[in-house]
Amino acid sequence: MSINLTDRQRVWLAQREYWDWRVGQQVQLPDQTLIGQVERVINTADGFRDTVVKRGPRKKIVLLRGSAGICHGDPTTWTNEWLWVNLPVGDAILHQLPDIPAEMWTAANCLNQLMANNPAATFYIYGHSLGSINGQFALANCRYPERVAGAWLYEGPNLYWLLNARQRKRILNLRCRIFNYIDSRDVVALGYLDAQHTIGLLQIVQWILVSPIGQHMWGGYQFDQTGRLLLADDAELQYRSLLDRYLFERAQRQSHGHISNTFTE
Repeated sequence: MSINLTDRQRVWLAQREYWDWRVGQQVQLPDQTLIGQVERVINTADGFRDTVVKRGPRKKIVLLRGSAGICHGDPTTWTNEWLWVNLPVGDAILHQLPDIPAEMWTAANCLNQLMANNPAATFYIYGHSLGSINGQFALANCRYPERVAGAWLYEGPNLYWLLNARQRKRILNLRCRIFNYIDSRDVVALGYLDAQHTIGLLQIVQWILVSPIGQHMWGGYQFDQTGRLLLADDAELQYRSLLDRYLFERAQRQSHGHISNTFTE
């Protein structure tokens, strides 16, 4: 079964990571495109959540769930997703402290176990926000990179700065199969100083300004009539880079009284 989707369809598919799926349900897009059948739903005690969709005999789609939000999540959302992962990751990037939350290791272990249990399958990975964080880290620790057909990650901070040399080498080998989309006006998309020190191919979208939450939830994305996502020029990367460098320098001055060269290596 073909899995060629437009950019708009891929965003629709990534949005379905937030749905509460049950095993056996059919995953369908708003244009009635049938993606596949839910094969497994994973919810762990540390807050990690993903949905595995089977498409044909040898294709698995992994939907890594993002943060449910304080208003729309369950009682564990604030603890599991924000206090334990989102806020520590942002702080770690700013202060150059590669402390990895447990949920990110769960994401890596779950992907490796899923691939080990399905040795004939190829994998397509989608994640937004916290799902992008978990996706980036899982890919950096993937034991079967040759079976990653592609990854589409949206509006997550840049974990490149938290990876060790081995993890960075693995990401480099996967670079052309990972598409990392950010809206430069989304405050969550932190740490993108240039197009080289990233996980995957950095894709900066052409945006329209909406509310801060809407900006994070694909609200600024624009598509042409064929469903192709409109991308921005280099000026948007320069804007994001200047903003992030300012945040890094401010955080490092507060912590150490000087500026490290880590983010220019």
